[in-house]
Amino acid sequence: MVRRSDDALILRRFRFGESSLIVHVATAEHGRLHLLAKGAYRPTARFYAALDLFDTLHLDWQESPGRDLSNLHAATIVTRRHRIAFDLERYRAALTVLELVDLVLQSGSNNAELFSLSRSALDQLASAVEPAQVLIEFELAFLQNLGLGPALLECASCAGPAPASGPRGAPRAAFSAQCGGRLCADCAAEARAIGRRVGTLPEAILREAARLAPQAASQSSAAPAEVSLLHVRDAVARFVEYQLQGRPKSYRTFLQAPQRNAP
Repeated sequence: MVRRSDDALILRRFRFGESSLIVHVATAEHGRLHLLAKGAYRPTARFYAALDLFDTLHLDWQESPGRDLSNLHAATIVTRRHRIAFDLERYRAALTVLELVDLVLQSGSNNAELFSLSRSALDQLASAVEPAQVLIEFELAFLQNLGLGPALLECASCAGPAPASGPRGAPRAAFSAQCGGRLCADCAAEARAIGRRVGTLPEAILREAARLAPQAASQSSAAPAEVSLLHVRDAVARFVEYQLQGRPKSYRTFLQAPQRNAP
């Protein structure tokens, strides 16, 4: 058996027997792991009261070749984020962060950037940052990490300009999750012709999402748009849902509402 240690975030945990836990964790350098915490509910355990969601932990475990379940040896809390549990909106947002990581991080695979993004999002949720803004920024960074980031300012198909049109004060741009995001008029017509679903989104929503996107060129100079973060989150969450080909559990209540950006 090989002894290893790393920083980790707990993604899921299950009761095992009378006093033990099975925990699924994302680690900084070893990817996703499944660990058996024997006697986790006993006060004498070296990880007693340490295996909580949302906290950054430092774990010490024994890896056995040929086994999917390793034995957890010790756990210490690196960053405690107890404030998240006292605010329902922040709690739900933090669960969304963990669920998205859980959905895409496979056993044996490592994604240090995704771990860093998740840890940063949880830090923000434990502070005074608006939860909706944290989720929008995380979801856009999450999509970019997977190579699925939406085109928000230029055409996703031809990479050219994609001007919005419509009445003054409420212009809308063609947008298609199937095509990768925003579309110009010509590419939107071609997409509709081959049976792809193309709708429209308010220009202000797309510009605000672009401002919040990671490494956006406009992020440092553009002022926040006068739009509701709820509407921006709706557009981003529906794009995530399409790309994952399924609705995460934490999205169900939020996306059961009618499309908030409908004309």
